[in-house]
Amino acid sequence: MLSLPVIIYFYVSSLTDVIKKYKGVNDVLPHFFIPLQSLIFNIYPYINLDHSINNSLSKNLDYTNYFSLKVIFVALNIYYLIHTILLYIKHRKQIKNILSYEIGISLNWILFFLLGHLSFVACFFILNPDSSPYIVYLPFLLIMIYTFFQRDSQITVELKNTNIQNANIEIEVKNQLNKQTISINDEKREFLKNQMIQYIESEKVFLQKDLTIYDVAKALKTNSNYISSILNNMLDCNFVTFINSYRIEESKKILLDKEYSHYTIEAVSEIVGFNSKSAFNNAFKNKMGITPSDYIKSNKIK
Repeated sequence: MLSLPVIIYFYVSSLTDVIKKYKGVNDVLPHFFIPLQSLIFNIYPYINLDHSINNSLSKNLDYTNYFSLKVIFVALNIYYLIHTILLYIKHRKQIKNILSYEIGISLNWILFFLLGHLSFVACFFILNPDSSPYIVYLPFLLIMIYTFFQRDSQITVELKNTNIQNANIEIEVKNQLNKQTISINDEKREFLKNQMIQYIESEKVFLQKDLTIYDVAKALKTNSNYISSILNNMLDCNFVTFINSYRIEESKKILLDKEYSHYTIEAVSEIVGFNSKSAFNNAFKNKMGITPSDYIKSNKIK
């Protein structure tokens, strides 16, 4: 039971790049020190042949287990669930700054999983000890089954950092408290911004469903961190929003083109680079204030 919040943390970590920092058993084992210690204490009476000592140990274990479940279990849940939520937030921010899509990698379902776990913990403490264990464990089992199928459909993406230096563009990357700041003069900053926009528009790379910020950086022979800095600081957006804006503009032309009048909304979404109809609808409504279907209707009226 004590190992559950730790397992949840490593489970979510396994879906992101964070798992890479746990390279071996020595990196993982310290996190399981308290659960393993509790397990050893509970197994010892069954191994020890001295029954007089065992009786004394059993009484002490009753108090120890009570304390473990009421205090240590809560403390471990608070610590590891906070770290899991922070991990989720960091992952969401990363994919928006690096990838041009979110379907299959956003981990939105993790929030449902964490909510289910918190409900399980709450029920564990609120319910009367004489209550049927199925009241607690059956819903938790259903959550586990749901999570298993969600994990099975999860796309594994390596959010690696590819740095390609351009001899004509000086880029200085400094790490300060795990935050990257990039310094470059305004002239070169403006030059690279225009170069990036020209490349996106002329090559229409936004039509690629799996486009990443590394692809753009490689084409421009520059640094992906700097591309991200331009988007965040100069254009006030992340990579996925930037690319989706071009996809939406392209879709607006197609939606009103008679040549494509027999195409479905889903077909149009695929043409312009979206991975799903829902992602297209959401992005379109966020930018235009109406859905693609409403956009077609409003322009037909005109």
